[in-house]
Amino acid sequence: MNEVGNWVLEEFTPCELPKEVAAGFAQVMDHITGVNYTPLLYTATQIVAGKNHMIICESVPIVLNPVKSLVAVYLHQALSVEGGEFRLLSVEPIKIGL
Repeated sequence: MNEVGNWVLEEFTPCELPKEVAAGFAQVMDHITGVNYTPLLYTATQIVAGKNHMIICESVPIVLNPVKSLVAVYLHQALSVEGGEFRLLSVEPIKIGL
């Protein structure tokens, strides 16, 4: 429902993640229940003891009248010759508005 003064998210097109990151994202998100995350923007990486990945996602709770939001999903990829296992570090809401 659009009310005066409310921000309304536009329709987004999912992004194509790099192959290895897409596999890790799917692996991690298969264990999440109650909300669907759709990657919109692969934004950043950070070299640590492994590699961190930041992905902006659309978040849609699995409820009767879901309210979409934007979140930053942070994944960690462990060091490994074969690419390493992924794990979820955090999901941070992105504030929309002033």
